[in-house]
Amino acid sequence: MKTYLISILKVIILFFAPIKPLIILISLSTIIDTGFGVWKAKQLNEKITSKIFRNGLVPKLISYITTIMMVYGSDVFIINELTKSVVDVEFLATKITALTLISIEVKSMDESFIAVKGYSFIDKFKQMISKIKDVKKQL
Repeated sequence: MKTYLISILKVIILFFAPIKPLIILISLSTIIDTGFGVWKAKQLNEKITSKIFRNGLVPKLISYITTIMMVYGSDVFIINELTKSVVDVEFLATKITALTLISIEVKSMDESFIAVKGYSFIDKFKQMISKIKDVKKQL
């Protein structure tokens, strides 16, 4: 029985191995967003409790990772064959879902940053990119 369960676990791990980098990226963005939230709370003298982490970070991580795994599962068996006939990108639905979840976390980080510093780091980044483009055009 033990060997059977270990074999099933290995199959599951191997099935989801291609999306390991996406899961790590989503987890890191969620953890970094939580760090931004703690920083914001400290800067604004808000109360930080472990209950907030239990009710915020853990369910969010579980739901995000489960979402990616479910989309990947449907991507492998259904969606990928449909999208490959239009666009030559493997597992497009999984990648779009991961990008959406990461962008939600980045926006949340930006909101915390605005609350503390008063300006958006996304807007500053956009300004920096446009200045670099202007300098490049002048060369």
